Amino acid sequence: MPSRNSPSASLNGSSAPTAAEGLWTISPIPGKGNGILATKPITSGTLIISDPPLLTTACIKSISTTESDLAHTLRSLPKAKQRAFLSLHNNYVGQKNPLSNIVRTNGYPLGPSSDVGGVFQHISRINHSCLPNATHSWNAALETVTVYAARDIAEGQEIMVSYHAGGPSWMRQQILKDGFGFDCTCELCTLPTEKLHESDARLTRAQELDTAIGRSHSVRYTPSKVLQNCRTLAGIYEEEQIKDDRTSRLWFDAFQVCNMHGDKARASVFAGRYCKEKKRNAGEWSLDLKEMQPFVKDPGKHDSFGMTKDWESEVNDVPRGVDDEAFEKWLWSKAT
Repeated sequence: MPSRNSPSASLNGSSAPTAAEGLWTISPIPGKGNGILATKPITSGTLIISDPPLLTTACIKSISTTESDLAHTLRSLPKAKQRAFLSLHNNYVGQKNPLSNIVRTNGYPLGPSSDVGGVFQHISRINHSCLPNATHSWNAALETVTVYAARDIAEGQEIMVSYHAGGPSWMRQQILKDGFGFDCTCELCTLPTEKLHESDARLTRAQELDTAIGRSHSVRYTPSKVLQNCRTLAGIYEEEQIKDDRTSRLWFDAFQVCNMHGDKARASVFAGRYCKEKKRNAGEWSLDLKEMQPFVKDPGKHDSFGMTKDWESEVNDVPRGVDDEAFEKWLWSKAT
């Protein structure tokens, strides 16, 4: 089965995205230090910040020279950037290696599978929520992290991203405590006990479904069951208001299942849903979006196409002029 993570593509000369001015301000947040507040209403899909790193951990030559390597790199920066770095929060005040601890507190990985992290002047100010209103992603071609509104954000509301990849509350709390040194009190983690248990059950089930969907043997021999798992997972994500890369990953999986069995019609629809999510969460400059867009029109060109012809169809077989209910019934009709 082809990889569930699509490879990167070039930007073909596209100019870097520019966020509108005056959307946010850095402000003290009770119990959190500084954070970022919206200064006007921000609609879902809006680019809020595009931030190049002040420095990255690529400068570190070895574990034993970490602090000196960071110090050397910091001294090479303009004074304003040095001050910006040193003004960032440090969770480990009083401990040795202060530069390393600023990186530990504020670093973001430069891509989901990268072992290189970066520290950012503005994005490193953004606080965490397990139900965030914004998403962040690294664009390797632009060498920036972008932050997009995942949902509508009201004036005066804090802009927040997630520091983890999801999961039930006990897992989230452990990750945040171990990695960032705080106990999360976001709106999801502080649900009433019964509702929190219900949410945890759904999110645990979501992880199980995601694992099952990725099994190549099942995709090959029981595709209807895999597609049903995709449908169930989509329902959980909707109920849990998940609007991050887990959703686009789901649509990519559904695309591959259909495409592998020759179903260009449904593959085209799922490719379109993937692109819609990627554009909202990472913008039109997203490398993954640019790679996937051609497969909306011609899924047959993707590497996953045509292992079997069990579900053979063409893109022009997508129903036209039907209501949403009828369309969804057709879309998931292969799921059992």
